[in-house]
Amino acid sequence: MTTEASHVVVIGGNSTAQRLVGELSHSGETVVMIVPLNGDPDLVLDMERLGAEVLQVRRVGEEALVDARIDTARAAVIFGDDDVEMIRTALAVEELSPATRLILELGNPRLGERLPALLGDVTVMSSAELAAPSFVSAALATDEVTTFELAGRLVVAGPQARVGGERLARLADTRRSGPDGLLPDGEADVVLGTKLVGDGGPGVPIRRSGLRGVVTHVFDSKARWVVLGIVVLIVVSVLYFKATGLDWLTAFFYALTASTATGGPGDYSDLPVIWRIGAVVIALFGLVLSSGVTAVILDVLISSRLAALTGGVRGKPRGHVIVIGLGRVGMSVVSRLVERDVPVVAIELDEDAVGVRRARRLKVPVVIAEGSDLTALETAGVSEAAAVLAVTDDDGANLEIGLAAKDARADVRVVTRLFDHDLADRVERRVALGATRSVSMLAAPAFAAAAGGRPKETTFPVGRRVLSFSELRVQPGSPAVGLPLGELAVPGQVTVLAIRGGDRRWSWARTELAPQRTLAAGDTLAVVASRTGLSGVLQLINHGAEDQAQGERASASDQL
Repeated sequence: MTTEASHVVVIGGNSTAQRLVGELSHSGETVVMIVPLNGDPDLVLDMERLGAEVLQVRRVGEEALVDARIDTARAAVIFGDDDVEMIRTALAVEELSPATRLILELGNPRLGERLPALLGDVTVMSSAELAAPSFVSAALATDEVTTFELAGRLVVAGPQARVGGERLARLADTRRSGPDGLLPDGEADVVLGTKLVGDGGPGVPIRRSGLRGVVTHVFDSKARWVVLGIVVLIVVSVLYFKATGLDWLTAFFYALTASTATGGPGDYSDLPVIWRIGAVVIALFGLVLSSGVTAVILDVLISSRLAALTGGVRGKPRGHVIVIGLGRVGMSVVSRLVERDVPVVAIELDEDAVGVRRARRLKVPVVIAEGSDLTALETAGVSEAAAVLAVTDDDGANLEIGLAAKDARADVRVVTRLFDHDLADRVERRVALGATRSVSMLAAPAFAAAAGGRPKETTFPVGRRVLSFSELRVQPGSPAVGLPLGELAVPGQVTVLAIRGGDRRWSWARTELAPQRTLAAGDTLAVVASRTGLSGVLQLINHGAEDQAQGERASASDQL
């Protein structure tokens, strides 16, 4: 006898898991949460207050999964810091309950791409990747432009003058009234593209310091004075030895060896004794000056490290974005800014962090320093920056960085990563620090949608109407299986943007979106549609009464 799937199992105790339990509980879902025995006790209390059943275990194994009733779970969402351990847990879930929907939060995107071959129908998500577009949008976009991720790429929806790059779709003609203005076949003044025009990007690329920067850093003002002293000493020494009757070349040789302390008393045996004494005095001055230069160079090479110097900032950047913190979120933000040709300067305290190496591979200058240090902010060009993003893993550090950035320049746009919702609300209202974002709050709805099997959806307002950007999977046995792709497109209601088949690769090419291409079970579609159009697509690709009812309710909600 088969028991109907009745609940969602959440495994892990990080902030996104906490927000997810809140999302699921508020939507009426039954949640069983498995957390480490040595986890945060406050988190356990919060989960229990939300109505979740919490199981504390030493290790997530088969026994813990059985206690969580995994065999009757509709979905299992797995969080953690160890990707390998999470995959082991996912394999155990699949063995115990193959019908349970699997959702994994992984930090390694390459590993995530290969997981379907190991686990089959698994949804791999990343909190950092889900949250990054919102940080980018807060740093660059205005209210009239929406930046988000769809079908594996970052896209921009907005007025034609603000959207550049590859033109992906015509969204609306606001000069027409009524529903005829949505998804027109002809001209459109609201479009979908790949780049944001204005507000900091695309901008002038920022040059890293390179060899010139190393030389400038090594030979600072003090070192330059020492080098100048050596040069003056050599010139004076040449004149001195020339006065003894030597030819110019020999005089220069004696001056060079004496001034740099590379010669010895025996080198001046052909000079009178009184002139040899002068040579020794010159050698003593040269020894002091040469030692100073050597000490400066050794100090720089040993303490500052060459890699930090070559990756620094060269010149005076302007119109750029400063990203402070190169963890998972910071690197996701940096990658998206680079994709949009927005100039970026990064600040990271830990020189050995993986994000530092990744940023340098992207040719992004990295300043190794405390993000709240005013000198570091000045080096990164805060006086001419378009925005400063504080995205470390520490709320306190991010708040301090934001305040320091405002101290450095009162009118700079600041975006601060804060987990604490109450703190973020007070900061926005009372401190006037700027926009705040929570990674877990941004990511949790997407995990909740995946756990419930609901489509990923982003809404975009067009006047009093809305368009929905969704990723929809063709379910086995649905009416859409075997249907030509062209029959999904409805002028004014539905436009198919991309498709992903069994090769797990998203295709945006028009040649691969041919109308005669037939749909297969498991295909995933990226579409933009009105609410009415979306309801029709859902009825085709799904075969449940719930989706049909949702479509009927949505048909009357095209207007905001």
